[in-house]
Amino acid sequence: MGKSAKAFKRPTKKQKEIKKTTKAQAALTPAADKERPSSMARTSSGGVSKSKSIRKKAKVASVMTRASKAKKVTRLAWVKIEQRRMASEMNIAGLLVLTVLLFAVPGLAAPGVIDDIYDWVFSGAMLSEPRSSVAATSVGNIALFAGGRLQNGSYSDVVDIYNRKSKTWTVSRLSVARSEIGAGSVGNRYALFAGGFDSSFKPMTLVDVFDAQTGQWSQIQLNTPRAAPRLLDLGSVVAVVGGLSGDLQYLSKAVDYVDANLTVHSTSLPSEYPQLGLPIFDSTSGIGLYTAGYQNSRPGERFNDFEPSNQTTIFAAASASLVAGPLFPYPRWGSGGAAANGMFVVGGGHMFGDGSSEPLTTVTDRADVFHAQTQQWGQALTLSVPRDYPLVQTVGDYVVFLAGTQATKALDIFDSRTGTFIVNPRHTPALYTLRDDAAAVTVDGCLLMVAGGTVYQGRNATASVEIFDACKS
Repeated sequence: MGKSAKAFKRPTKKQKEIKKTTKAQAALTPAADKERPSSMARTSSGGVSKSKSIRKKAKVASVMTRASKAKKVTRLAWVKIEQRRMASEMNIAGLLVLTVLLFAVPGLAAPGVIDDIYDWVFSGAMLSEPRSSVAATSVGNIALFAGGRLQNGSYSDVVDIYNRKSKTWTVSRLSVARSEIGAGSVGNRYALFAGGFDSSFKPMTLVDVFDAQTGQWSQIQLNTPRAAPRLLDLGSVVAVVGGLSGDLQYLSKAVDYVDANLTVHSTSLPSEYPQLGLPIFDSTSGIGLYTAGYQNSRPGERFNDFEPSNQTTIFAAASASLVAGPLFPYPRWGSGGAAANGMFVVGGGHMFGDGSSEPLTTVTDRADVFHAQTQQWGQALTLSVPRDYPLVQTVGDYVVFLAGTQATKALDIFDSRTGTFIVNPRHTPALYTLRDDAAAVTVDGCLLMVAGGTVYQGRNATASVEIFDACKS
């Protein structure tokens, strides 16, 4: 297979029985405009009547229909105004003020995203070299896949860069080859690749910074060395949270904020125990969660005590402040999560048993949802299959779960407008290749990319890239 963006393609198995009456444009078209002219009403015998009475009734019906549509639009506008007012009065755990809490109106698609998942276009490409544990992020219309582990176990310094607009690939390099890198972006300009293990397996403070405007690289330093830090993109700042510390504590509580001027300042998690959790940000509500994962309940002692974590920390984007949030309701290892429209979805993972009365490892299909509006975890939902270490991304109004299972290549797709997973007998988007330890990223909120990882149950590293294009333009 060649190393180009057109390495392989397969057509979407979409169905054509979509009812066009559900489209927003059809809904906003006045009913009278869809019918024959009001002066051409059919009679019961199939003829045409031009009576003034019928013309008058049709005209009145048209005016009433337009007035009804206008009222609905006006009500939607007032809903948004009221939600903005409520947002200004809400706070996080009594301390953090939410500056934005405008939730999507049910039935309306996210701008620039193809709403019907059966119309998403699938294609494939290749990274410049096969590898797993790749760090991925996006900035502007660019996706970057950096570092990782090669087939022979050594680390890579390669950065594969994809431009969504030009549909072209270029290759660059990190300043130091490494793996277990944290990736994120800040200010819609800089892509950051933070920390990681060097060739001697030591955690690093190094951050490689790619400037999407100039195409140039620079370096900054974290205040605490870490591998596998979690980057929480908060818009004007990015929080580099936790990670593997390389000392007796093993897990880090450090938080380094990097702003749009690439200035670093530091704080620490308010949680009781150091934790390696999930970083999830929701641009609609303006808050981020650091939750789930696992913790060290005996930090600094000779023998660590690792267990699934129920700790949740809430980050406020506007003030770059953080407080402890409500406890994660079902702690487990290996879950994944993302957010859309103020709904944070954490799904999959596994629990350990004693190996006798219960299985040694049980993978779960449970999905928990945190609601930014109420600041609480809601009723649990169910994935179509149990998934362990799933890849999870936000595409428009959807939270998409990929991989993490050998049972299916299909995606689990959560619709934040209905608060449910999509269940439909028609074909759903699916991976072409089952893989583990891969990277996923969404570009411009509409182009979902899955890259690298291992295939054949972990035996071989792969360079393949799978692309789900939900972009309208």
